[in-house]
Amino acid sequence: MADIHTTVERRLKNDIIAKNIIRRDMEKIMFLIRRLSEKLRKCKNHRNISHYNSTIKRQRKQVAQLRVELLQRNEDLEKRIREEREYSEKEVEGFKTRLEKETREMEEARSKLKKIKAVREKSENIEEQEEVARVMARATRRLLRETADVKKIEKELSLEEKDEILFTLELKKIESDNLIYGQ
Repeated sequence: MADIHTTVERRLKNDIIAKNIIRRDMEKIMFLIRRLSEKLRKCKNHRNISHYNSTIKRQRKQVAQLRVELLQRNEDLEKRIREEREYSEKEVEGFKTRLEKETREMEEARSKLKKIKAVREKSENIEEQEEVARVMARATRRLLRETADVKKIEKELSLEEKDEILFTLELKKIESDNLIYGQ
C-alpha cells in the first residue's frame, strides 16, 4: 500500500509543479501585456499601434485560456490534497503506533543483550561461554534489526511531516490564486 501511496503523492507533486508552471507563464504574459500597453501609449506610428493592439489582444486570449486551466487545476488539486492529508493523518497515526512498538522491542533487545553480556562475564566454563556467545550473536542481530526498523519509521514520519508542510503551503497558494484570478 505504501508504494501506491507514494505513487499518488508523486503524481500530486508533479501536478502541483505543472500548475505552478501555468501560473508562472500566465504572470509572464501579463507582464508582457503591461509592457506592450506602455509602448502602445507612447507609440505614434500607425503600423506599430495595430501590431501592439493585435499582440495585446492575442496575449489576453492566451491569459484567459491559462486562467481557466489554472482554476480547473486548482479545484482538482485542492480536492486531491485534502484527500491526501486525510490519508496522511491516518498513516502518521499508524507510524507512531509502530514506532512505539518497535522502540519497545528495541529496548527489550538491548536489555536482553546486557543480561547476556553479564552472564558471559560471570561464566567460567568454556562450553557455557560458547553457548552464551551464540545467544549473544542472535540478540545482537535482533537489536540491529529493531534499530533499523525504528530508523526507517522515523524517516517515514519526517517525510510525512515535510509533505504536510508542502501541501499546506500549496493550499494557501491555491486559495490566493482563486482570490486573484477569480472563480
